[in-house]
Amino acid sequence: MARQNRQESNARSYPRRIPLALKRAKGIHVEDVEGRRFIDCLAGAGTLALGHNHPVIIEAIQQVISDELPLHTLDLTTPVKDQFVQDLFGLLPQQLADDAKIQFCGPTGTDAVEAALKLVRTATGRSTVLSFQGGYHGMSQG
Repeated sequence: MARQNRQESNARSYPRRIPLALKRAKGIHVEDVEGRRFIDCLAGAGTLALGHNHPVIIEAIQQVISDELPLHTLDLTTPVKDQFVQDLFGLLPQQLADDAKIQFCGPTGTDAVEAALKLVRTATGRSTVLSFQGGYHGMSQG
C-alpha cells in the first residue's frame, strides 16, 4: 500500500479511502492479501455483471486465445464482433432491428458519457447539457 501511495497519481481518490490489496476474486467475493474476504460492491464499476471469473466468460476468453483471434482491433470487425452484433439484433423486435444501429464505446465511463452526449445532440438537434454538481461524469478535460 505504501508503494501505491508513493508511486501512483494523487488523482486517485477512492483507493486511498479503501486501503485493500486484492489477490483473488470469484463471483461477488474478493479476497485481500491478508486473506480477508469481502463482497465486491464495486463490481468493476459495473463491468462485472456476472461476477469475477465466471466460468462462461473464462471459457470464451480461453477459446479466443486458443483460436488466435485478434484481441484488439479498435473499430474493425471480427467474426466474434459480427456474431455478437447479429445475436444482439436477433433479440430486438424486427421493426426496431430494421432501423437500429449499434455504437461501440471505449472501455471507460467517460467514453460512454461522451458517446451518449453526441447521440442525444444528434437525435434532438439541441446542444444544451444538464449536469449535476457532485455527480460523476467521467474524467476528461472536455
